[in-house]
Amino acid sequence: MPDELTKPLTLAPSTQPVVFNPSAIKPAALATTPIPPRTPTDGDYKASHLFNDRLPTPTKEIDLLKSPPKRHLSLRFEPSGREFERLPAFEEVSPEDKVALFLQKLEQCSIMFDFSDMSYDAAGKELKKNTLQELFEFIATNRFTYPEEIYAAVVAMFKTNLFRPIPPPVNPVGDIYDPDEDEPVYELAWPHMQLVYELFLKFFESPDFNHTVAKKYIDHDFILRLLELFDSEDPRERECLKTTLHRVYGKFLLLRSFIRKSINNVFLQFVYETDRFNGISELLEILGLIINGFALPLKEEHKIFLIRVLIPMHKVKALSLYHPQLAYCIVQFLEKDPQLTEEVIMGLLRYWPKINSTKEVMFLNELEDIFEVMEPSEFVRVEEPLFVQLARCMRSPHFQVSEKVLCYWNNEYFLSLVTENTRELLPILFPSLYKLTVPGEPLDRDASLGALEQQQLFDNYQDEYFMESAGSGWNRTIHSLAYQALKIFMDTNPAVYDDCLATYQHSLEANKAHEQEKIQSWKKLEAYVTQLNA
Repeated sequence: MPDELTKPLTLAPSTQPVVFNPSAIKPAALATTPIPPRTPTDGDYKASHLFNDRLPTPTKEIDLLKSPPKRHLSLRFEPSGREFERLPAFEEVSPEDKVALFLQKLEQCSIMFDFSDMSYDAAGKELKKNTLQELFEFIATNRFTYPEEIYAAVVAMFKTNLFRPIPPPVNPVGDIYDPDEDEPVYELAWPHMQLVYELFLKFFESPDFNHTVAKKYIDHDFILRLLELFDSEDPRERECLKTTLHRVYGKFLLLRSFIRKSINNVFLQFVYETDRFNGISELLEILGLIINGFALPLKEEHKIFLIRVLIPMHKVKALSLYHPQLAYCIVQFLEKDPQLTEEVIMGLLRYWPKINSTKEVMFLNELEDIFEVMEPSEFVRVEEPLFVQLARCMRSPHFQVSEKVLCYWNNEYFLSLVTENTRELLPILFPSLYKLTVPGEPLDRDASLGALEQQQLFDNYQDEYFMESAGSGWNRTIHSLAYQALKIFMDTNPAVYDDCLATYQHSLEANKAHEQEKIQSWKKLEAYVTQLNA
């Protein structure tokens, strides 16, 4: 926002006030001459219609042509109109007067300044900054029983300084915010806001803090307004809010259920309505800590939250902004209750991206974390639909997707789950692995050769194939990983490997015969058409 637009408007002082005096108006000015009515003609009617035709029609197309809103540098706080006076320091008053002085300084810190012009009232801003630091030091170095007036004053000062409407997003109809490329929007008033957050947290964590007294002031309305602030575009404020909300959750047992439900509502609105909220990753971090403390067995409301809220969050296009935190919450649920594995896996498959390779890699990373905590009994229940999807990912034209799946075979626990179920899984995986390895005939296993000779033959064939496919433009790492996966199946269960090889060869021959039949049918049809035209 330009500086000239953010500077406060000042009027030049006038020596004489301007007074409106109706009697000073001349009577002639008030006199009006009656105008006789005129009958409208056809020309007037046509002219009015021509004028109406020229008026623009308010349509969505016209609205979309408007330029996107400008980036807000900060929320402009309206100045309170009060001067910030210097009060005596705590060392200058008697111990009996320190609490009264503390309350006076808290009330004085509710004075607001406009930070759109940093030079405006710089002395008052510096005084408020020093006063907030004095209050912080006083709480840190003094032990006394807080009277109820202090709880009310601290919460009131916190609300005045921080609770405000969040500015609209930078570009509500354009691309989402990208932290790697877009510059973050910082609050200009942060020098005061940061001290207010730190003072509130210090008061909250004080050994003399009594949550029984404070619950009168930290209520449901306080929680809802605190959650609204998570939409701030300043990442520094969201970090402070994350710590503040987590401390409130830990101190007030009666507010825990309400906090979880309120976060639940924020997520539902984000997924199904707005598709925009800046603090999703921070709220998920808080949830990760909350889930880690859930008692066993899990309540039904927690399971419903996982299935109906966390799983659908995978479909949002801005998944990359919060996916690590979301995956952590999912894994925490599965560590608590492994029987939720089937619901989670089927939910991931339901929202699996079709044409977005970046999101596919994120899904595969999350799936790799899930494999680490998956029990063998739960693996058997999801192996077929899961590995059908993994086989599709192996054939992905994007090398990162294919490479990520094939790297699963470097994980010992995943490898043990797969080798124990080779008979069910290899028929699903073999066609995809074959297409990534052998361009011509499938790699055959010679039972008459020893293990060392088979390894040498395998390596030689692999080297020949790399020389043959060097100009194909495909990734050599993927070829190598696919070969290694096939070799593992060949060594661990050769009988199943031979069956899959024979089945695949038969399917290739059947496909080839089917193609020949199609060619012959077309030739017959062409001959028949030629005969008719003749």
